[in-house]
Amino acid sequence: MNNHTMNRRQLMNHINQVSFAVDEVKLYLDTHPCDQEALVYFQEMSRKRNHALKEYAAAYGPLTIDTADQSCTERWNWINEPWPWQEGGC
Repeated sequence: MNNHTMNRRQLMNHINQVSFAVDEVKLYLDTHPCDQEALVYFQEMSRKRNHALKEYAAAYGPLTIDTADQSCTERWNWINEPWPWQEGGC
């Protein structure tokens, strides 16, 4: 999926989808640590998730502390954005 053409809500949905995939394959790998196909899938989904989180942080502010330095170099400004459950949020 090309994140550059997504609006805020679409990008958030994409982040949720790849995050779900990462969490699910992590659980699977707990019991199947030698499954090479699952390991490759985990790496691919993790890469997509990290890329999407960085893109979201650059455009709308960080969702995780890992991306806070990408968009909050001078202060913690995400408090100024609508929260996900508020009108205009994610």
